[in-house]
Amino acid sequence: MDTMSKEVRRQLQEAAEKHQLTHLERALPGSDELEGFVVEVTPSWTVIAECNRLALDGFVALRTRDIVKVRRQGSRDLMVRWLQREGPWPPPGPHGPLAQTDFRSLVESVSRNYHLIAVFEEDLDPGVVYIGAPVRFGKKRLKLLEVNPKARWASAPTSFHYDDITRIDFGDRYNTILDTLAGPPPR
Repeated sequence: MDTMSKEVRRQLQEAAEKHQLTHLERALPGSDELEGFVVEVTPSWTVIAECNRLALDGFVALRTRDIVKVRRQGSRDLMVRWLQREGPWPPPGPHGPLAQTDFRSLVESVSRNYHLIAVFEEDLDPGVVYIGAPVRFGKKRLKLLEVNPKARWASAPTSFHYDDITRIDFGDRYNTILDTLAGPPPR
């Protein structure tokens, strides 16, 4: 591990321990800058409780190796002050424990508590997100039964190579609404 990635991991760990609002920049061209509270850090993945419009909105799991800049906000930041007053504080982590040794173990543990996930392959196409229910965890590939923006299920699953997945989102309002309207995936 090079000096820069050690420093990034140290900053991520400190942000998690101190419950600091954090801005993350990644080395992936076209990837979003993300803001939230770091809730877990491993050499493989970093999980944040994402913040949007002064509210927590689900979780984002990112490849740790892609994070190149960590900017931590102070305790007087508006978002921090609002959450300390209106809660929840400190920002909670995901439901249930997350296995983060590799993507397969991470998505399997996430899918035990969240029906839908959003999958990003930003190395291949930074502008596309796939939302669906994980239906098979192979050795090298995830099969996801997608749901469209009208909450309609696809007829067949889409396959994703674990090594191509750069980010997953789960537990956010959009996925929760889609999950409620779509109902359980067809068998």
